[in-house]
Order: sequence, then C-alpha cells, then structure tokens
Amino acid sequence: MVSFRKISEHFNTIEKTSSRNEMSLILSNLLKELDKNEASILCYLVQGRVAPLFVKSEFNFSQKSFLKILEILHKEKLGKKYMEMGDIGTLSEYVSEILEYKESGLSLIDLYNSLWEIVKTQGTGSSEKKFDLIIKLLKRMSPLESKFLARIICGELRLGFSSKSVLDSISIMLSGDKGLREQLDRAYGVSTDLGYICSLAKENESKLSTLKITPGVPVLSRLVERVGSFEEVIERLGDSFFVQPKFDGLRCQIHKYRKDTLVKDNQRIWCKHISIEKQNGLFKNSIDEYEVRLFTRNLEDVTEMFPEIVESAMNVKKESFVLDSEVLGWNYKDDRFLSYQETMQRRRKYGIKGKQEDIPVKAFVFDILYLNDVDLSEEDTEKRIRILDKDFKHLSGSIEICLTKVINGQDELINIFNENVQKGLEGIIVKQFNGSYLPGVRNYEWIKLKKSMEKKLVDTIDLVAIGYYSGFGKRGKIGIGAVLGALYNDKDDRFEGICKVGTGFSDEQLKNTLSELEMISLRNKPKNVEVDELLKPDVWVEPKIVFSVESDEITRNIKANINIGSGLSLRFPRLIEWGRDKGPEEATTAEELEHLYSIRKPSK
Repeated sequence: MVSFRKISEHFNTIEKTSSRNEMSLILSNLLKELDKNEASILCYLVQGRVAPLFVKSEFNFSQKSFLKILEILHKEKLGKKYMEMGDIGTLSEYVSEILEYKESGLSLIDLYNSLWEIVKTQGTGSSEKKFDLIIKLLKRMSPLESKFLARIICGELRLGFSSKSVLDSISIMLSGDKGLREQLDRAYGVSTDLGYICSLAKENESKLSTLKITPGVPVLSRLVERVGSFEEVIERLGDSFFVQPKFDGLRCQIHKYRKDTLVKDNQRIWCKHISIEKQNGLFKNSIDEYEVRLFTRNLEDVTEMFPEIVESAMNVKKESFVLDSEVLGWNYKDDRFLSYQETMQRRRKYGIKGKQEDIPVKAFVFDILYLNDVDLSEEDTEKRIRILDKDFKHLSGSIEICLTKVINGQDELINIFNENVQKGLEGIIVKQFNGSYLPGVRNYEWIKLKKSMEKKLVDTIDLVAIGYYSGFGKRGKIGIGAVLGALYNDKDDRFEGICKVGTGFSDEQLKNTLSELEMISLRNKPKNVEVDELLKPDVWVEPKIVFSVESDEITRNIKANINIGSGLSLRFPRLIEWGRDKGPEEATTAEELEHLYSIRKPSK
C-alpha cells in the first residue's frame, strides 16, 4: 500500500513545477506505481475531491473552520499568522511542525476512507464530529501531509490539474505520450469519472473503447460552433439541414432508469461509500421502481431543484432514457418563457417549493442519447431526432419536445431565424443530418446563429474570471473596479487574460461579485494562467467563474504578446451575464476568438 506521505511528497513536487507537461509526467509516473484502486483515488484527490463531480460528496468545510481546528491544537490565536501566510495548508504545516507531529504510516486507502467519513458526517452536531475526525487525522500526520490534508478538505488543493491534464497523465501512463487522448476523451465523455477510467485503463486498456452511456451517470454536453453569416452555414452544411430554437436557459440532462440497474461497479471505488438510503444525490431512495436524475452541463446534480421535471419524467412510459434539454422559466398564463436571470433563480438548495410556485419551469428536449437499454449516441442526428419525435411526441407537464424543422436553402434559413428572434429567442441551432452525439466536442456539425451576429462581434464572448482590480473613487470604496477576463487555450490547457471588464456591473452586482471572488482569491498567479504584465490584476483568483460579455469589436494589438489570446482583445467589453452555467474549460477559446476576428464585419 502506498502511504499518504509519498503522495504528499509528489504533490509538493508538482506544486513547485511550472511546466504543464512536467506536471503530467510526474503524475503519470506516480499512477504507474499504484494499484488500480489507489490510482483511482489519486485521480479524485488531485482535483480536491473523493468522487466524480456528479456525486454529491463535498466536505462543506471552510478555511475559517479549519483555522479554528489549528487554534484548538496550537492553543493560540492564529488569525494574524494565517493572514501573513495566505494559505491554510502552509499554516497547517507550520502548526504541525511546532507540535512535532510525526507520520504514522497512514496509507492512501486509509486516508480516503477517513475523508469519506468526514463527507458523510451531517446533521445535528456534525461540525463537532468533523472537528474530531480532522484532529485525529492531523495527529497521525507529518507536517507535509497536514499541509495537503488542509487544502483538500477546504477545497484549495491548487495543483492546477483539470480533467484534461489528468487524462494526459493517464495517456502517458499507458503509452508514454498523449497519443491515447482521443480514446480517453470519448471514455470520459460518456462516463465523466476520471477515477473509474484510470482503474479500467490499469486493468485492461481495451475496456476504454467499450464504455457506453449509463443512465444515472451524466454525459458531457455536446457543444456548438458559431459562424458569422447565413452563407457560411450553407457552405458548411449544404442546402438541407435541421433547425431548432436557440434557448437561453439551463442545459439539463434528464436521466430515467430502473433502480435495479444502478451503477454498482466495484471499480468505481466511491460506490461503497454511498448509502442508498441516505444519499440525496445519485442513489436517492424512493418507494418508486424508477429513478430520475437531472444534471447540468457542469455535471452538477440538480434533481431536487426541479421537482416538476422529475415528476413529468417519471410519468413517461419508458423503462430508461437520457434526454438532452434546456430548462426555461415558464409563464403558463401567457404561454411564454422567462428570462435567463429569472430561470436561474430556481437554482437553489432551499425554499424550492416557494420558487417553484413563483417561477415554474419547462424542459425543452432537443436530443435523445439513450432509450430502453440502448445507447443511441453513436447514431446519426437524423435517427435520434426521428426516435425522439416518434417515442416522446405525447409528452405533457413540464417536459416538451422542442420543434425541429428541416430547412432547404438560405432563404428558408433566414426566415426561420427571424421568426425565432421575433419570439424573443436568442436565435437558432443548425444541425447536419448525419453525425453522432460527440460528448464535450465542438465542431461545425452543430452551428449556432444568434441575433448578436448582426453586430461586428458576431456573438457574445464567454470569459473566465482570473483576477480583479481594486478600482478608484466610488468603486474603490466597494473594493473592486473591474474583473480580468480570460480565454481558454484548449491546446495548452491554460487561461489567457485578454481584457478588463468593468462596464455593465451595477454597484450591487460589484459587491456580490467581490464576495464571490474573495472566496476563491489567491496570493499568487495560478500556474495555468498567462497574462501580459500590463493587465496584471491587484488580486488573482482561481479560474472558476464564467461570465458573458459583448464588445464593440475584436481588436489585435500589434505590440501584444501573440502567445496570449493570439494577441487579441475586446474593445469596450460590457458585462451581459455573470456566473454562466459553464465550466471554465467551456469558455470561449483563443482559437474561437481568432475565428470570430477573421469573420467580423468591417468597421464603417
């Protein structure tokens, strides 16, 4: 059994490594040494978790609470020291050194089981019980181990590993390079479970190619490309294709399945820690024979937030299915959808019943990935749409099949685009007839046309917040004047800062934004971030929050570093929506912005 001490030593080496390739190599070499269970656990821990994102397994433990634990052990106030160090892990290591704690040979498996014990401690008196469990662990650890325990429990591991970099490491473990990424991307797309993929890879690499969709386990959402004109749609897809409405809501996968078909695979090491009776996530107990789960594009389980959709899905007379949909707030009186902002008010943990009455929702289904024990994701779009129309045409309640039309030629395309925009929709999605559902993939088989295409920008841009500026005058008193927005470089798996965004925020929004950003603030620049020195923010933050902006124009500064965002920037960017339902890796890429720059309308 590998010790947690050894894992901590590797974490420490990775933390000091700036090269992304070197980080992946260090992790891959460590994975080689571990058995499949240990390797599976490590894939979760490097992202500060004990299970994949779709399993509710958060520690719900703040840095402030961990500080209290360290003060109990040290028998002194440590607030000032914590402010000096700026990192709960470093403080934990410091206290451990003073108290001369020694390692006890704690294995990675034992640590994992203890972490799950902390996760499952809930209800009355849970804070005290968690304190006791963590204190017992700290007393069994060396200072270095306590450093990473603190960071894991507080969600602040900060090693810079995304799902893509972990997949790189698994590929290197198997073949010595990143040549297996396409196979691994497909496997992750249908299973969204890094630990499970790694355990399969260590046991038998060929099993990766046999992975299929499993109801109850979310699939990465297929993404859409954008173009700058109706003519380009015809050039890429020909004269005939599908068109569906472009909704501005919450992307939602609807899963229904028989309870006796739940995931109970021994290679999913987290499964044994899930209580079927008590887990309010994947395995929630019910008197019903079937289970329904709802997942966002970020793999978050939002089942409890939308009970009306769950009820409607339960009423569908099918054994099992996975549907892709967009959830919108719905005004049943006027038979119209509500704005994105109103819809997002339904994303809450408490007071759901009240919000359900104030803002009912409806899920508009536009694709089907699985039906009655058959994975349909590799079938052509035309066949999937045909199955959807045939088998789900009598849906009622809070689920509705969205209208899919076959369009022939540019004139019809322009007409249906205008019809949808006049209804208040964002625009349309255009899809070619052939082509499978590719989880997490963005290509020109699916294209979006939005009303913003009439502007020079062509479309809104999704940026990731990587820092903020203190501001001056009135905003200086608030504590924030602008946010530093970054593109995602999917080739190098990093975020590249391109512009400050201050316009479009109200004072109230700025206060709320500051509160959010302070929770993820960092003392130093994250290693997966690149920014020109002229844009360096006053405070760095973890690249987690995605926000949308409009701009007068995309510009290229000939003096700018072309290795950062291709040297592009946005002229007069304005906030459109803060906190989009997207992961940071789903933000606009540098390559996409380069394409938008090339197809932009010339200035008059």
